[in-house]
Amino acid sequence: MRKSIDALECIQNKRKFYIVSMSSDDLKEMCFVSRKKEDPIKGFQRLLDKKRAKRITTYLDEEKGIIPSAIIVSAQDNAQIRYDSKSAKLSFEKASESMLVIDGQHRMYGLIDAVNNYEIPVVIFTGLTSAEEVRLFIDINTTQKGVPSALILDIKSQAGTETKLEERQRLLFEHLDEDSVLSGYLLRNESKIGKISRTVFNASTKAIYESGPVATYSDNIIYKTLKNYLEAVDYVFKISANKEARINKTILFKSIMALFNDVCEKCLIKYKDLKVESFKDYLDPLKELNYDEYTGTNKATESKIISDMKNLLKEPMLVDEDMF
Repeated sequence: MRKSIDALECIQNKRKFYIVSMSSDDLKEMCFVSRKKEDPIKGFQRLLDKKRAKRITTYLDEEKGIIPSAIIVSAQDNAQIRYDSKSAKLSFEKASESMLVIDGQHRMYGLIDAVNNYEIPVVIFTGLTSAEEVRLFIDINTTQKGVPSALILDIKSQAGTETKLEERQRLLFEHLDEDSVLSGYLLRNESKIGKISRTVFNASTKAIYESGPVATYSDNIIYKTLKNYLEAVDYVFKISANKEARINKTILFKSIMALFNDVCEKCLIKYKDLKVESFKDYLDPLKELNYDEYTGTNKATESKIISDMKNLLKEPMLVDEDMF
């Protein structure tokens, strides 16, 4: 079955593509993700995240959301694409597996499961070789970067889509930026070396609200406790006389935050409070670490730092004759 739709022809660096609006019902019939002759499951694209696709379906059908961003496809030979410049019409055969999805596979699969039919913006490339399709996929997913996750977190409050936890973390972030040793080191909507981004901050502070000695207390108590803890950590780092011992170094911030709940519990047992001086005294052994040796930024390095810190903070168990 042949179909004709309005289209805008674009040319960039001698490469043509067409911008059209297509019904999701037509896309369901025509689109596919990976070439069967290359790999029926993976192709050159990542595996489908079914939960993500399902969220898109729910967003469209139940939440009445909109998806204005275009799905990018490469027309295959069996689509028999033709463009009439006089009428500005693009015609094609509605053939199965005639449009290879280059970008937007989760949106595509979200549409497949959707109950309703939707008009979707589509960018159609024609005449691409397999190698050119792969290069385009790589370009879109590397050079043409998406919106930073830190920026998304920063504007969620304006959109009214913050979760309660995200709201509490935002307020904590703002208070620490105003009055704590992290002042000047926190970055709201991007990532930069020497700064702690919102994304890292939220991931590192999540456990505070989920468990630990201050989880059930007010936001003010959590702020004061964390402020005291960070001041103590900063002090211990500085007396270590090691240039790599910096609280604004992302991997060290993540590591010391992983110890927060445990250190708070130990201080409450040992000192009966959560004051700066108590934290300083308990964390004092951390000044002995050689922070220069932690050169990586991956999970393995982070785990190594946390393990070394825990070993230094571990207090010996006293055993005497009265215990037997």
